[in-house]
This record gives sequence, structure tokens and C-alpha cells, in this order.
Amino acid sequence: MQLTYHFISHSHWDREWYKTFETFRLDLVDMINALLDIFAADPEFKHFTLDGQTIVLEDYAAILPQRAAELQQLIQAGKISIGPWYILPDEYLVSGESTVRNLLIGKKVGAAYGPVMPVGYIPDSFSHLAMMPAILRGFEMDTAIVYRGFGGEPGQEKSEYRWRAPDGSEVLMIHLPPNGYGDAYLGENNDKAFRRKAQELKAILDPRATTPHRLCMNGGDHHFPEPYLPQALRVMTAQGEGEFIHSSIPAYVEAVKNHLREHQIELRQVEGELHWGFRYAFAVQSGVNSSRMYIKQANHAAEKLLTRYVEPLAMWATLAGRQQLFPMLEHGWKLLLQNHPHDSICGCSIDAVHREMMTRFEKVQQVGEAIIDKSVRRLHPDAWEGHESVLVFNPQMRNASQVVAAPVEFFRQKIVVGLNPTVRVRKPLPLIAGFCLRGEKGNEVPYQVLQHEPEGHGLRYSDYSYPSKRLTERFHVLLDAAQVPGLGFARYRVELQESMPVYHSSLRTQENVLENDFLRVEAQANGAINLQDKRTGEHFSGLHVFEDGGDAGDEYNYSYPRKDAVFTSHDAAASVTLVETGPLRATIEISLTLSLPEGLTESRRSRARRRVQLPIRTRVSLYHNQPWVEFQTTVENNAKDHRLRVLFPSGFRTNISYADSQFGLTRREHHAVNPAEYKIEVPTAVHPMQRGVTILEGERGLTIATAGMPEYELKAEEPGTLALTLLRCVARLSGGDLLTRPGGEAGWITYTPEAQCPGVHTFRYAIIPHTAPQFEAYGYVNEQLESFHLPFLAMRRGGDPAVDLAQFGMALSPSSLVVSACKPAEDEQGFILRVYNPTAASVPGELASACALRSVCLTNLNERDLQELQIEAGNRVRFEVGPGQILSLRLKFVVRL
Repeated sequence: MQLTYHFISHSHWDREWYKTFETFRLDLVDMINALLDIFAADPEFKHFTLDGQTIVLEDYAAILPQRAAELQQLIQAGKISIGPWYILPDEYLVSGESTVRNLLIGKKVGAAYGPVMPVGYIPDSFSHLAMMPAILRGFEMDTAIVYRGFGGEPGQEKSEYRWRAPDGSEVLMIHLPPNGYGDAYLGENNDKAFRRKAQELKAILDPRATTPHRLCMNGGDHHFPEPYLPQALRVMTAQGEGEFIHSSIPAYVEAVKNHLREHQIELRQVEGELHWGFRYAFAVQSGVNSSRMYIKQANHAAEKLLTRYVEPLAMWATLAGRQQLFPMLEHGWKLLLQNHPHDSICGCSIDAVHREMMTRFEKVQQVGEAIIDKSVRRLHPDAWEGHESVLVFNPQMRNASQVVAAPVEFFRQKIVVGLNPTVRVRKPLPLIAGFCLRGEKGNEVPYQVLQHEPEGHGLRYSDYSYPSKRLTERFHVLLDAAQVPGLGFARYRVELQESMPVYHSSLRTQENVLENDFLRVEAQANGAINLQDKRTGEHFSGLHVFEDGGDAGDEYNYSYPRKDAVFTSHDAAASVTLVETGPLRATIEISLTLSLPEGLTESRRSRARRRVQLPIRTRVSLYHNQPWVEFQTTVENNAKDHRLRVLFPSGFRTNISYADSQFGLTRREHHAVNPAEYKIEVPTAVHPMQRGVTILEGERGLTIATAGMPEYELKAEEPGTLALTLLRCVARLSGGDLLTRPGGEAGWITYTPEAQCPGVHTFRYAIIPHTAPQFEAYGYVNEQLESFHLPFLAMRRGGDPAVDLAQFGMALSPSSLVVSACKPAEDEQGFILRVYNPTAASVPGELASACALRSVCLTNLNERDLQELQIEAGNRVRFEVGPGQILSLRLKFVVRL
């Protein structure tokens, strides 16, 4: 049988890493220039793969637009493969929806140049999602090429597998060899070296291959194309031990698929996430889940802003006649995706890279807030005259009640700006005596004052004049917003009265106790929490204990020092103060200080003797209508080389966790490992999550929800104890002395002092007690996660709405279905609603819209229409969502404004 060795010329392009983006961009320009020159000079140089990402096309064209046409001609001629991604992503530290947008934008950018590679090329992500086969199939791709997260275990010796997602989707999986995507780079230009490389490849690839076709990756990180490759292939072929050809990834994949089909070969099936491979290569590098936690928090906020606030509000504004929001929205998504390559979002680059990332996140925030402002102004302008009101938007897709932070303002005086000698300034109006808030039906709505500003300043903007400034009396309040329609609005009118109202509260407080109708919370003297679920009688004792250990690792991997010293708050003398008593929210503030080593010793083998103080302040809050406890912890980080976590010892006897993940739930078993068995990278028991993590025992359940802190551990030595990482502080990009990574450096040893995360950090998380059946059905738990993650948005308004706000809103049922997005369609023909079913049972779903529906069509992730669905009563549609399935619907509305 003729053996064929498919050489794939490529360059793996980390956009930013140990150099900044702009520095690497100049290298990129030089590399592509060299590539274009090789194609022009040698017709035997047949193909090049531009690393599976299309952002490099934009990066190049922005500097040398005069050569972009050459690049486009080669792409259209099939000489250069591009895409399908916009950027090569990390998969675990971004949302599933971000991964979908990555492919949507990647294909759109690529299509402007030519055909996009129809292969899921993911050569360098630090392990792979369980649902990646479903995502690729949703974009009509049937093959994935992967490297990390798999291999080194019995049954994982081959190159070809069938990879199956929880929803049943399957793809052909090509697994790269242990030396990854650089196994066939030559590095030398002489016949002896060529023949030697051919023998090396045969020794590595032949035992792994199921078909006569072998994948040979002729490239590396930032490597330039080798112009002498055609000559090398002739020399290799001349040895008579196979045909060595200059090929492409699509050609190789097609050859493999044809052979498998013609010979009816059944491949071994792999199921679920690829999140191990520690004996095979630097596989998971799990420390990246907590490196530079501030980046993870900023990303979580940005993703949530765009998907759950900006896009739904832009949808309603578009239906109300506001145009040209979508190009700005796409700009925001591109900025966000530029922070999603693994070296970026993983926090494993030089300090300058991550400073630039934070600027991008700020830009995403600016884009999002600008679109929200324009959208809301189209629905409800903010007039100078007219009555004051508070407008509340519910980003959840169900009718919901929530206590929401809201602004209330009263005009006192117009402020003259600049030289206006003829303007007579009136005296400010007196402070108000009191006010109440009334709902649409005239009912009085309770509120709680958080802050009063007698002299605030407000600006009103106009498209036709300079901003106007006024002196205001401003109140920051909590508003009891009840039964606000899903994706809809509620409006509360502000009315003056002679005194401030007093409201009855179901909250009960003592100096160290908070209680509502669902839960009782008690703070212990050391700052730990006792929690009682009054509905079930379940008690949890000693929750919320801080633990700090040394970290002699780097940005890639946590590593305990050879002689560690672990400190906890078990013996702390905490200060507990009741700071809010209701009527809507009650809060106790717990303050304590950990005395910690200032860092590591010079040898890095143990923690230093010198101590520094680490102040920790936690606000523990209970809302009158919520069955979960909210925590907001602020840490002043004065220590170095350490890992700070908060522990939740549930008392459950379990080693199984269920992590909220991208488009599903991931069940994981936690076991202690023997480090001596792992010569490359040692599993460290920490794992990634998205919105939270759950543990169960019998009929009992406990979920920890987090806002952008994606790392947890279910302790093998303390079954039932969840550890949530708050900070992991290190001083270097990579090191060669890690006990948890005996294989050596994962990158270049570079000093990164900002990875020590000095200064003040704030973390938000919650404890959600529930029963095991409530988790298994998932509706209740999903409702609480949504409520925690998606606070209502409240805005002050003057005057009346421009449209009838009651026509905007959508409700999805049942609540076990999770919303991923409600976005404009890429072709601007309607809007795409994306939901998924994380359970193992099929779910009958229903969507009810306040706005009449013209048509509803089932689409794939690539937004290709598959099947039109029947509309009931003009505004309802029913559908079935299979186990683990992602479902996308194209919605077109009947607009009656």
C-alpha cells in the first residue's frame, strides 16, 4: 500500500505572547511578504495554511494594503488556506457563545478574501470542550484537528478517532503527535537533513496512522515558510519509502475520509471533553484558569454585557426604527475576540500584552454602553421636562422579580457653562421631603435608600446643541421590581410626597444574623458562615473559610513550593458588623486579616519568613425575595507568590462535581494522583467552570455561583469541600523548576511582576442551596444562576416613552433551557435566538413573544435555515430540544409601532 506523507506548510501565529501584538505584527508582515515572494518565484511551492484564523488577514492588510490583492488572489486560487476561526481560541475561559461568534466572524472576514477552510483546526488550545463536535457540526464541519488534552493513556495511541459530543454530534478527530504542529519543520537545507527528517516522521507517524495518509506539520510558532520544501520532498520521495507531497489540510482530510469510507474502517470513539493528556504533552496547563484573575473577570463582564444586554436592547430598538447599530456591535465583538487567543485570555503573556487587553475590555464596555444608550433613547427618550421615572429592563427570558439598583434624580438648578453674562441664574430648589415610586397600575413599590447626594450633577445630551448641565438631588436606591416581563420593561413613576416612606420587610437581622423566608445566615467569630435552608431544614456549618498557600509556579501552572506553608482563617479574629437592615436587602460586613509570608525565599523552595498583612473584607447579603446568599469580597493583595482561595466545606461525602460549562454541564470525578507517575505535567485537581459548580449527596445539593472566577477544586483529601480560587500570584511567564510540571518550561522565562496581581481586587459569588432533584431537573438551579448573573438594568428617564413598551418582551419555557444569545442575524434578516438543553432528557420548549411573529425558522449555528416552524396564536412557537442540544431559531417580527 502506497504511503502518502502530506506536508502542510504553515506558521502558528500567536498574535501576542512574549512579544506585544504590534511587535509580532511586524514579524507577521515580514512572514507574509516572504510567503508571497516564494509563491511568485517557485510554482512548485504549492500551498500554505495561514494558521486557521482570519484576523491575520486584517492585521496584514492594515499595514500593507497594497499587497492584500496578491494575498487574495492566492487564497482564491486555493494556494493559501484561511480560517475558519477569526482567532485561534482558548475554549474553556470564554463562553460557548463567544466560540460561535469567533466562527461567524471568522468566516465573514475570510469570505471577503476567498474560500474558508472547512476544517475545525484547533492545534494549540489547552484542551477541548465536550461540545466542540456539536459546534463544528453546527458550522457544517465534520473534522477537528487537535493536540492538547488527549493522548498518553491506553487506547489513545492513534491519529484518527470519532469524537462524540453529549448531544450525539460526531466529527472525525485527527490527533497530532507528541511534538505537535511542528513535527515536520526542517530547519536545515541539505539532503542529509531531509532524509533524516523523513525517517523521523516515519518512526513517529507510521505506528499512529489508521490509513495510508500521514499529516506532517511543516511549521511552528511564528516560523517563516521554508522555500526549499519542494526540493526536500523530492529527496524524501526518492528514498522509495512513500510519497512525500506538498499538500493542504483539506486535501489530507479528504484523503483520510475517502480511505475510511472505501475500506469501511470503524474508528475508536472518544466521548466528551478532552481535558487530560498529562502523560502526552504540556496538555492542560490548568494554572491558566486563575492566572491574572482580573482578566477573567473583565472578560466575563464583557461577554455578559454584549450577549444579554446590548444585543436584546439593540433588537428592540431596531424594530422601533433605530438603524445602523449592527456594524458597531460587530466592532465590539471583534475587540472582545481579540482578547480570546489562549496566550491572551489565559493570562500567560508579558505584562504589556495584558495591559493592552484591559484597554480592549474598556473599549468593549464603551461600545456596549453606547449601543445601550442609543437603543434606550429610541424606545424612551430622556426629556428635560416631564415627570421623572425609573425604567427597568429584564435581561432574563422569563418573567422575573428582582431587587435592582436604580438612580432617582430631582432637578434643583440649571447650571450655566461658559461665559454667559446675560443669563440670570436662579437659586437652587430646596431639597425634597420625600418621594415614592409607583408601578404602571399605580401601586406603590418599595425601595431602600443606599446613598443620598444632595448636590449631584447631571448632563443631558442633544444631537443639535452642547450638553446641558444641571444640579440635582440624587438618590441611589434598591427597587423591588416584581414580575418584569422577560426581555421586557417595567416603568416606575417618581412622585413627591411630604415624607420618606417606611416599608415592612420580611428580612430579620441581628448583629451577625441575616434571615429571610428561605434562608438563615449566621457569621461565626472567625468570619465563617453557618447557613440554614429553612425550606428543607438542611444546615451547613463553617462555610466560607479563606485558605492561602504558596505558589512556586508560573503563569501556566500552579506549583506548590517544596516546603509549603498553608494559612487559613479558621483561627481569625473577625470583625462582624451589621451594615444594612432592609427592607429589601440586609448585609453584614466581615473584616479579617491574614498574616502571610511576603513571597518565596530566594531558592523558591519555601515561603519567606517575613510577613505582610492581607486585609479581607466581605459583604454578605440576603435579599428579601432570593433563596441564595451573595458575597462580595475585597482583598488588598500585599503578598507575592501565593494562591488565595475560599473554601466551602459542605459536609457532603462526594468526589463528583458538575461544572456549568460551554453549552452544557460537565460531570467530573476528583481523585488524588501520584505525582511520580507524571513526567511531563502533574494534574493539580483544579478545573474550569463558567457560571458555577454543583455538588450533590443523596437528596441534598449545593451550588457555588461565581462572576468571572472560573477555577474550582473539589478536594480529594476533603470530600465535599469546594475551593474557589480568588487569586493566583506569580512572577514569571514560565519556569523550569515546577514540581507540577517536571517536563520543563512551557514558554520563555520572562519576569512578569504584574502577574503578582498587587493591589485591591473585588470578587462576587453566591451560595445556592437546593435539593438534588432540583438540580437534576435543572430549571430551579438555572433560574437562580440567571438571577445572580443577570441583574436587571435600571435607568432614570424624563418624560414619556416613544413607543408602547408593552410590545417588547419574550418568555422561554421551561426554565431548564439556558439562553445563549438573542442577536441580530448575520445577514440582518431577522434575529437569532440560541438556547441549549444541558440535561440528559429531551425538553419540549416554547417561546412566547409580546411582539407578533411573522416567521420562525430552525437554523444551524452557521445561520443556514433548516426548517420553518408553525406559529401559534400569532406569537407562540413550540419546539423540541434534544439531550445536550444547541438550538438556534431565526425570528422575524411583525412590527406595529
